Amino acid sequence: MPELDFAGLNAAAQAAFKPHFEQVRARARRRRRTRIAAAVVAAAVVATGSGIAVARPAGKPSPAPAFGPDRTPEFMPGPQPTPTPGAGRQVSTGRPAAGDLNHVYLRYQECRTGCPVRFAATDDRGRTWRTGRLPVPDDAMVDLRAVGPRTLAAWYVSRSAPNSRSAAWTTSADGGATWRQVTVRRVAALPAGWRVLDLQPGPSDEPLLAVDPATGDIAQLATASTLRNSTLAAGSPASAGLWISGWTGSRDGNGGPTVWTGSGVEVSRDGGRTWQRHEFPDLLTASDDVGGAAVATFDGRTVYAVGRVTGKLVIWRSADGGDTWQRAAGTADVANRTIRAAVRRDGVLLIQAGISAAEKPVMLASTDGGRTVRPTTLGPGADARPVPGGYVQTGWPDSKGAWLSADGLTWSWVAPPAL
Repeated sequence: MPELDFAGLNAAAQAAFKPHFEQVRARARRRRRTRIAAAVVAAAVVATGSGIAVARPAGKPSPAPAFGPDRTPEFMPGPQPTPTPGAGRQVSTGRPAAGDLNHVYLRYQECRTGCPVRFAATDDRGRTWRTGRLPVPDDAMVDLRAVGPRTLAAWYVSRSAPNSRSAAWTTSADGGATWRQVTVRRVAALPAGWRVLDLQPGPSDEPLLAVDPATGDIAQLATASTLRNSTLAAGSPASAGLWISGWTGSRDGNGGPTVWTGSGVEVSRDGGRTWQRHEFPDLLTASDDVGGAAVATFDGRTVYAVGRVTGKLVIWRSADGGDTWQRAAGTADVANRTIRAAVRRDGVLLIQAGISAAEKPVMLASTDGGRTVRPTTLGPGADARPVPGGYVQTGWPDSKGAWLSADGLTWSWVAPPAL
């Protein structure tokens, strides 16, 4: 990891105990645009490990979480009220991590005499939850991931650590019952069948990394992506290859944010050993944070690069796995919203413009290869991640639970536990 800005890290961590994180996310975006890599790592890890704040008198048993269609919340509700300081036990949680459609995990932290880092886990799709302690320092910044139904990986670093080289990984292959420290092994190609993780900073700063879903062993590419400010297309199935989106260059912003140039995508079908690149003629981007276009594919052959250019939705399509690309005619006004995109198994291209309530999100769909787009019901699917047996999409940070689907079409809601 790059050097961390530990002075700024503590302030960002304190801010993370608030229930809504648009300010934290905005700071992370500004820092990323100026390429102050150390501050970005701190803010990104805080954003990964922060979430709801709830208050409950100590000693009261946790009630069962809301579950069922009659209690399904809005897909993207607005900010929730801030609990009064000192009005009860404060708990902060992170983004849910799904191992499959039944196993969901949630990192959380409670602060009284200390702030031990714990996790909640459900083995029955949210009907019941169990809790456990993560073997990390109380003041650790933690990114908890599920890489299999019962296999977890946690990246962590203490705020009192002298530098980022103190960061470490711990994994569990039994749902969190036992943990072990893992040394990351450098490889020329990621092993087939291992779960590739989308980390921050992206693969241009930190080479792609994968975790064995059976053992929790970790391997990392020996070399980083040659695209700049890049991001992994985490919603693509493993069979589609590794897709990275980013920029080929940059120029000075004359005292402002770095100006990125040369939007492009790269794909590897041999675990990252070799890469094929394509560059787009326009400044196609899906975000003001990281990466260029949003890459969407279901089979690795029909691939879309979706983003915005001067406030207009732009869609590029490849029918041959990225060898050649054509700009599709479909467009819409999306302003400066963040773009997410996915191809469902029925071939529909689903596009979400806006990923938080503050962005006033809209959902678009195309059934004709991007030639036309039409508004559709706002809901999960455009940022779906494949898991064994189906798909998961979190509602974080505006919704604190997870959406699960066996087919990417019909979704059910798993609410977070009352901790």
